[in-house]
Amino acid sequence: MPSTKAKGLEELVTDTLKDIYFAEKQILRALPKMAKKASSEELSEAFEKHRQETEGHVDRLEQIFETMGKPARGKTCDAIIGIIEEGKEIMEDYADDSALDAGLAASAQGVEHYEIARYGTLRTWAEELA
Repeated sequence: MPSTKAKGLEELVTDTLKDIYFAEKQILRALPKMAKKASSEELSEAFEKHRQETEGHVDRLEQIFETMGKPARGKTCDAIIGIIEEGKEIMEDYADDSALDAGLAASAQGVEHYEIARYGTLRTWAEELA
């Protein structure tokens, strides 16, 4: 029988997987809008590439849920909602400004840092549970 600590950590892993699954789905919705608004062809292509990578992330998360015997279901993630809202504000506030691409790149960095933090944490916890 698993220890109480392991059971708690397993639940935390599941909750965090739901969190990042929700986040990845939100990112998938935001990236095409960002690509369309970017004035730089290179930045637009980077957003498209990231969208394709994010589709892969969603697929892998669904496989993880399946392996765990749990439905792939997201849990509202206020952090990613906030990061994406900041990106929307930049798109609105700087729509006709040369700073728009810089703002879009900064928004994308915020998303990436969030993902790095979540996936790094999940990896550490998975190693702890192994």
